[in-house]
Amino acid sequence: MVRKTAFDPEATPAMAAEGRPHPEAPSSMLSGERPSGNAAGVAKQASKKRKFNELDTDRRPPAQGIPPVHAMRRGDLCETVDYFRQYQGGIQTNDGFIRGSLLAHDNGQRPYIDDELILTRAGGGMLNSNDPDEPSSQYKQAKDHDPGNAQIKSFQANVEYKIAIPMILGQECKHCPAKPPYPYSVMDHFKAVYLWWEKSNNKKVARFRYEKFFLQKASWWVPKGFSTRPGPPDYQPKAKRQTCCSCKEEHPLIFNEGFICVNHSCEQFWTLERSSLTDRTILTYNPEWLAERTYWPAEIKPPFALRPTSLPSEDAKDPFFTTMRAALKGAVCPRCHCCIPRKDFVGWFCETEGCNYACQLPRMELHIRTIELAHGSQYHGHSIPHFKIQEPFQRRPSAWEGPWRIETYDVLPGCLVKQFHSNEIVNDLPGGPSDMLKEMTRADLGLKRRPMSADKSPVAGQLTNHYSANFGMPYKFSAEVETTAFGKTPDIIMQVLHRMIWAGSKASETEPLMKLNEVLVLGYFKDQQIGVSWIDLLLTRHCVCNADILQWHDDGEKALGPTIVTFSLGSNAKMSMRMKSKFFFGCTSGSATIYDEKQEVLAGCWRPDERRRLNENWSSWTAAERTAEFRAFKKSYKGTKAPVALETELRHGDFIVMQGDDAQRCFDHQIANLGDVRFALTARHVQPSLLLKDGYNDHDIQGGEYETKESDVYTGDMDAFVGRYD
Repeated sequence: MVRKTAFDPEATPAMAAEGRPHPEAPSSMLSGERPSGNAAGVAKQASKKRKFNELDTDRRPPAQGIPPVHAMRRGDLCETVDYFRQYQGGIQTNDGFIRGSLLAHDNGQRPYIDDELILTRAGGGMLNSNDPDEPSSQYKQAKDHDPGNAQIKSFQANVEYKIAIPMILGQECKHCPAKPPYPYSVMDHFKAVYLWWEKSNNKKVARFRYEKFFLQKASWWVPKGFSTRPGPPDYQPKAKRQTCCSCKEEHPLIFNEGFICVNHSCEQFWTLERSSLTDRTILTYNPEWLAERTYWPAEIKPPFALRPTSLPSEDAKDPFFTTMRAALKGAVCPRCHCCIPRKDFVGWFCETEGCNYACQLPRMELHIRTIELAHGSQYHGHSIPHFKIQEPFQRRPSAWEGPWRIETYDVLPGCLVKQFHSNEIVNDLPGGPSDMLKEMTRADLGLKRRPMSADKSPVAGQLTNHYSANFGMPYKFSAEVETTAFGKTPDIIMQVLHRMIWAGSKASETEPLMKLNEVLVLGYFKDQQIGVSWIDLLLTRHCVCNADILQWHDDGEKALGPTIVTFSLGSNAKMSMRMKSKFFFGCTSGSATIYDEKQEVLAGCWRPDERRRLNENWSSWTAAERTAEFRAFKKSYKGTKAPVALETELRHGDFIVMQGDDAQRCFDHQIANLGDVRFALTARHVQPSLLLKDGYNDHDIQGGEYETKESDVYTGDMDAFVGRYD
């Protein structure tokens, strides 16, 4: 006996076979795509109905329940649940298994969702059709699915090992029988039970069948007013099976129109036996096949909890829990069940209107001796430098001023990098870097993870990996950062600023230091650095953004002065610099494959003599000769980026100064955190006149003004060693 569908208590198998859905059923209950040929009249009406349904999804009835977990943004979901961390794509695979799946946008031909069953497709191979006559989808299948791709192989592994999959419903999914209440709503656990193949746009497509794991639990995503299926699950009824006369494989009778071999490697694949129907797009599902259920032993349980466990209250009392990896993940709000990413340095704050749930962690007072250092303890006397260098960087002989070891690396004429190496004696002085570290963790600096700009991340709302706050003059960064005027800045920021003024003045050898009127504060925990989400890199080894672009950057914005000063507090970090590709290879700034014969030849670039030959002869060569010459030139270098030319380690209390416009124009740099907790404070001069052109006002400019008292001036603690080594 076929169990009745939850969306039509009066429906019968005959009605389903005829393709007659309940009058209020949404488009998910309508089988088939737009017909063609002699069914043009039907196609026109169906096309209008689908177009209306897709443009006005609010016509779907509301869901009868609420999801166990929901998210307002995809990034919030990815940072919170363990089973879905895909910032792009619909299927999360790890170690050969599917962990979770998102239903959104296009789900292929004949997508189907009811209270217990999901029929969808594997991802990939779709291209924009740009066909105005295809209102139901902007995409068509352009490539065959590869049977060996990760999604298909992983689905088969889930079937074999009986691993349930949490399914997530996106609001863009037009096939849900009820309107999803949130942009991203977790449905329930589903069994991966069957894979079959079809053709779409004459391309081979893998289709997946999922069945709800807990059949006796109510499904929240069905429309209000519809009853659940009566009686306990019945695993006995099965759709008829038939053996293909060509490949000898047995397949279920999936469609009402007759038997079709769904083996993609069979000669009779997608051939409808004993039928005059030539248009496969109007096939309808066999209700017996829709109604059958797959038995799994009762002792099998899903590997993931749909709702991750909230943060343990006892752990949260430990100040060091703030920096632990578990505390960096998002949390599910215990009140409204919304995903809350760890956006704030001080804890989790639900942004759902009317909820106001907050979990604020205790303030830390970290001492440098409790933080993981890459080379054990701090140096007591003058530090040992840890660096690697190659052309065009040239290292000067070491210099010593009071307690400081100073290493200077000349880059290009007028450009240098100067590092002031601190030590334990300087750091432990009253008011020194170790006290500053404690104050940085005590003070409310407004550190937050900010939404990344569209050119840095294709995912709307994706948060930066690091925490940031800006003080003094405003400026535009890769993420929107709020700026606090110096007049309202915590004292610790001004104390650090005066130290950076000292280091910047020491490094400015040819011209006086321009007034440093902006301080950017970056906070890092373990495994964090500038770039994509730490969870994305650490747990899934999948990066939707170009981490190379995000981590390698310059500070060469037009409104900035020539001096960049950075002060390090906490864990060690590794700073690297490399020449930009357009100077290393001589290519255009927009493409690594187009040569620019006018690009200057810098010391340290790849094969400078060959570059000069290319420049001299470029105008006399034909287009074909130019292409061949540049290809041969690029082929002589193994790699796509310039090698690291300078690598140095930044430690607690160190200053690093980059001096000269060309240090930013010609080179990129990145800084990677190596320990538990690190703060990087960077001071620069922002030119007020250029900010006014960018739409800022005089009030914004005044935020960078401050007075320096004689007691504020830092002189370098030059007598720190006096009496200690006599």
